[in-house]
Amino acid sequence: MSTVRKLLYALGAILGVLALAMVALYVAYDATLFKPEPGARREVVVRGGTLFDATTTEPRANPGLVLRGGVIACIGADCTASADALEIDATGLAIVPGFIDLHWHFFGYREQIGIVERIWDTARMMPGKRRETLEAGVTSIRQLGDPRDAILEVKRLLEARELAGPRLFAAGPIFTAPGGHPAYGGRDPNPSGVGGAMTFQSDDPAAVRAEVTRLASQGVDGIKAVLHGAVSEDGRVLPTLSDATFEALVAEAKAHDLWVAVHVGPAYQAAQAARAGATTVEHGVRNGNRIDEQTPQALVDNGVVYVATLGQEPDGHLAIPALYAAGVVLGVGTDVDDYHDELGRLASAGVPPADVLIAATRNGARALRRENEIGTIEQGKVADVVLVRGAPWTNIADARNVVLVLQDGYVVVDRSSEPQPEER
Repeated sequence: MSTVRKLLYALGAILGVLALAMVALYVAYDATLFKPEPGARREVVVRGGTLFDATTTEPRANPGLVLRGGVIACIGADCTASADALEIDATGLAIVPGFIDLHWHFFGYREQIGIVERIWDTARMMPGKRRETLEAGVTSIRQLGDPRDAILEVKRLLEARELAGPRLFAAGPIFTAPGGHPAYGGRDPNPSGVGGAMTFQSDDPAAVRAEVTRLASQGVDGIKAVLHGAVSEDGRVLPTLSDATFEALVAEAKAHDLWVAVHVGPAYQAAQAARAGATTVEHGVRNGNRIDEQTPQALVDNGVVYVATLGQEPDGHLAIPALYAAGVVLGVGTDVDDYHDELGRLASAGVPPADVLIAATRNGARALRRENEIGTIEQGKVADVVLVRGAPWTNIADARNVVLVLQDGYVVVDRSSEPQPEER
């Protein structure tokens, strides 16, 4: 056999192996995307158990729930359902609305993993993270900073049910001053640019207005802005948006019916954001800052939801008693942390467990401006319902004991057949 023929055979063998490898890679990719279960949405009847509908802080015996066509069709003892409806016996369980996480970074990580695993996870649009979130009972998330194009594609795939995961409300890129948080030195946090930029850096009111309009046309649900002169490692105060630019941003967002989430630093900036028209303020206590007397009142007067992200703020819990006592509306956001740990932190900071549940459900819907759709268990609302073991309105740790999750009327998590933990 000639040398040329041997080389051609070797090349063919290599190409064949590569082709098989590509097929195997595609099969593995497709099989691990975490897709919705096949099949039509069934009518569901939930009987028994204790209902915490989040319209008040008081639980009651479940009078019976019928979920039909993705909505809560009927609540009461007289509700009727078809003969082939899925019957769920909630005896001994608590029934609560789907939880809402108001501060998410979709492609962010809690755990330390290798670069290969990270690339693989990101390429498949975070299947493990989507699954874990639903398993925690979180049926809706608000994204506050990810590569623009990538996050809008994830949103599209989730809405089309081509992927399984929590309902996604997206802000797209973060609006910040040139070189401001989190774009230190003007460098975008997504330096490769793959999937789009994570920040829009400008302190020009006209440019900011134009970008808000463009994002609204692309389908974002809200806007994330930074009003925080963060301090760099060498002690320099970093730039933040001017009052004129921030006010222009808020005005343009509201013109397009978008919510505005504002990352703030010291407490006085939370009040500043509230007076300028923010929908929510995020964080708000950093580096030992304490809440002042004016800030809670500014939040209350302007109807702002405060998202403390206590897992990311070592001193954040110190502000909670004053905020709660003043009647500030509290929401729950993790900023890439464990959801139920965050609920526990709010309770430890002095918020009664029943009010923590309200923050995790009804107040979350308010922050998203979707109070008429999600956040409570009421007739006509979206069928996001979570069954947990225990009484989370008296012990918030029980909210972690998720047995079953219905999202938009679909059963997306079912642990009812798993062994129950032994009573202590």
